[in-house]
Amino acid sequence: MITKRFPSPRLSRRHFLAGSGAITMAVTHPVFAQAKEMATTSFGGVWGTAYKETILDPFQKATGTTVKLKMGAPAEWLTNGIVTRRRPDIDVLMLPYPQSIQAVMQDLSVSLSEKDIPNLANVERVWIDQYDGTAVGLDYVAYGISARMDLLPKPLKSWKDLWDPAFEQKLAVPAITQAGAWELLVMASKLHGGDEKNLEPGFQALKRLRPNIKKFIGGGNEHAQLLEAGEVVAVAMSTNTTPYALQDAGRPVDFLVLEEGSMVGMVSYHVAKNAANKAAAMEFINFALAKEQQVNFCSKLIAGPVIKGAELIGKAKERVPPLDRLVVFDWKALAPRMPELSERWNREVVA
Repeated sequence: MITKRFPSPRLSRRHFLAGSGAITMAVTHPVFAQAKEMATTSFGGVWGTAYKETILDPFQKATGTTVKLKMGAPAEWLTNGIVTRRRPDIDVLMLPYPQSIQAVMQDLSVSLSEKDIPNLANVERVWIDQYDGTAVGLDYVAYGISARMDLLPKPLKSWKDLWDPAFEQKLAVPAITQAGAWELLVMASKLHGGDEKNLEPGFQALKRLRPNIKKFIGGGNEHAQLLEAGEVVAVAMSTNTTPYALQDAGRPVDFLVLEEGSMVGMVSYHVAKNAANKAAAMEFINFALAKEQQVNFCSKLIAGPVIKGAELIGKAKERVPPLDRLVVFDWKALAPRMPELSERWNREVVA
């Protein structure tokens, strides 16, 4: 088996980046009265809208703290955390993979405890332990396949089906700079006898997959445009956001979770070691991990909650795969080698 299984809840989600700069919003809560302000990071777009409506705005009504919200890209936030580690500009780094793991390896954040964040007690341990207890996940997403169901030459049931000659020049996959690429490399390795520590089988497998790949997606709306135009019949290693948006617009598109399971993505909270506003940071994280916020945010975004017993509502209830369908891999084995692996990807897989 290549999957690392975990008990019950569910899953799915995002990678929405938009804009840069910083905005400030007022937020309120009397429990930690001494906390007056804090700074954290956020994506924009659909993700940012859901975050504002279900976590930031409710927090504003419940606290007396001013939250300085820094927009931009995860690589920028991580670099900021490293450069300003002695006097951080950002109290709470919210980061996705792989920057979240790189932050752990850089020893940027404090250990989190239930004393400071009582709602940690309700979080599934996998969303804490992978960060060595120095961060906690907010929500998680499944990586699967976006498919034009009316154009598939044959059903896709296993990740191995992507290598079938019937899909020649019919697939799109992420460029190495995009979300999903590392997950595809690791999945290809696991399917062919390797793992995150032995990626050679994955590179060889992706070279064999190359005749089936018509396009390496670089971001923006390419994913949706390729499927709508029928230029490709499937996008491998995508989140559920685009396919479900197309489906809700009446397109014959679906999000497929294959038999080996789905790779998982997530964003996590990291409190800077020398943060000036640690009390406010802990209070903010505790608020985001409360059941009400988890249900509302994840249901709106079609993402998976990290706490036990959070029952999603609406379409999310059916669209978010359970935890036991997820594949969690060791990012720490990958992170130090990413520059050289990126070069190899572009040289051997793309070329």
